Amino acid sequence: MLLIFKEVFGSVFEAFRLTWWFVLPFLLFFALKDLWLLYVRVLFMRKIKWVTLEVRVPKDILQTPRAMEEVFSSMYATYSYGIRFWDKWWEGKVERWISFEMVGMNGGIYFFIRTPADFRNLIESSIYGQFPDVEITETTDYMEELPEVLPNKTYDLWGTEMEFLKPDPYPIKTHMKFEADIEERRIDPVGSLAETMSRLKEGEYILIQMMVSPVGKLTGFDILGDGKKEIDGLIGGKKDEKKKGIIASFIFGLAEFLKNLALAVFKEPTWEGGGEEKKEEKKKSFMEITAGSQEVIKAIENKTSKLSFETTIRVIYIDRQDSFTPLNVSAVMGYFHQFNTQNVNAFKPVKKVITIYGGLPGRIFPKFKKYKLGIRKREVYRKYRDRVFAKNNRITFEKRPILSTEELATLFHFPIINVEAPSMRRLPSKKGEPPVDLPIKKI
Repeated sequence: MLLIFKEVFGSVFEAFRLTWWFVLPFLLFFALKDLWLLYVRVLFMRKIKWVTLEVRVPKDILQTPRAMEEVFSSMYATYSYGIRFWDKWWEGKVERWISFEMVGMNGGIYFFIRTPADFRNLIESSIYGQFPDVEITETTDYMEELPEVLPNKTYDLWGTEMEFLKPDPYPIKTHMKFEADIEERRIDPVGSLAETMSRLKEGEYILIQMMVSPVGKLTGFDILGDGKKEIDGLIGGKKDEKKKGIIASFIFGLAEFLKNLALAVFKEPTWEGGGEEKKEEKKKSFMEITAGSQEVIKAIENKTSKLSFETTIRVIYIDRQDSFTPLNVSAVMGYFHQFNTQNVNAFKPVKKVITIYGGLPGRIFPKFKKYKLGIRKREVYRKYRDRVFAKNNRITFEKRPILSTEELATLFHFPIINVEAPSMRRLPSKKGEPPVDLPIKKI
């Protein structure tokens, strides 16, 4: 027996010795491909030149979030319609993203857009097309005013990222539910946030970051197909089941055979797809389901018919250690809760990111809890500061919510005229264009 083992092992070793130069690269590729992909993506992203734009709005702005929806639709022009194999694996190319940020600091409310420099013209023309009276200026990154690492001896912070409670095809409550035909009855969802931000004291910050990147079927996001599956489930039909692989089918068939073999003495064997015919489930018509389900179906169809973006939503509240209050945290979370519904979709904090630690070790060892919280706080602050878009910066390529243009415009838009926050950072007056016939003195 030992002799046979030595002969077999010797043959395998000799075969590997002669072919290692051919086989080893393939083995290493499958083992290290994700690490390589992460490496080339980091190199690609370091080459991106970023600019920070500040948007200031006039006092008498009348455009509703519907105008901002058109702006986000224009942003879809940055979509690559699928990155080629060579560009992905050798150049590290990714779908670039744009960060829309609402910031409460220095006694005012600011609207910033952090974008790759070559997207600037697209963004400015899209915003000016819908909001001709705004002013867009390039500015330095406001994060440079804050410490490079937080928390520290002076400042503490609370932070999290947001995700959906239900699958992506289910929408949140959008601006269409807030708007009314009569101007005086319009409800602006940004109003409560603007009020909270305008009351911040010196050294207190509320930072909301919404990074978006266009997605489609060519990049692995079939939001329309996913929506159809959810609708079929609501109506009563079966959702499409994934086909089993060859190995899984073999294991399943073997297990079914052994089960039937063991029970053959007691009853006639039954096989999947054979034996007694299964009764086909009758699919209900749209009119036969409840009014609530009809409303959900209409909401899903509306969302999946619009352009979609993968979105990373990050929220941070910063204050001094001696005056840190959870009340403003509740106000910020309340801003997101107003978009939640029981029957469709809702936002919730990402459990592994939120700066709350309730694990058993932390309850037993307070110092361990403080250590874990410190790590989470520094990490969420670093990601905000560096504008880390989740799917491009981890080997696991974590998934984030898919939002439609309507949902994005609901979350980020310029407050309408009836929002009167005391420290709203607005333009004192409109800028006028110079006359066409203005004389120009030649030098």
